[in-house]
Amino acid sequence: MDLIALRTAVEDEIENYVYEIHPEAIGQPLSQEWVGAQLAAMRASLVQPAWRDIRIRDSYEQVMGTAECEIRSCVLVADDQEGYELYFDPAQGNFVLAYSGNPPVTFNVRGDAVGCFMAR
Repeated sequence: MDLIALRTAVEDEIENYVYEIHPEAIGQPLSQEWVGAQLAAMRASLVQPAWRDIRIRDSYEQVMGTAECEIRSCVLVADDQEGYELYFDPAQGNFVLAYSGNPPVTFNVRGDAVGCFMAR
């Protein structure tokens, strides 16, 4: 995996992100100010991509302790320094948010880089 290309792809996703308001959605749309602040926070949280082992705890059974949690090598791409880290999971081909720790632990927030980061 090309870590420089991954970093570039994440930077491009931030720069080209467009918040879409869905008319069928329930609740109030997020303000453009909030979205802009989140994109700025994500830019500031980007780190040099690095391989790290993380604990995959995405299913209900894994959370409840009735299923084994897998340790998987993923690529750290952002750390907000407030307890959340964003990884690229090559096994799933998507990004995943994790609680900081030793090892970091996922909680089934997966998808695109910006969407995962904003879910903090």
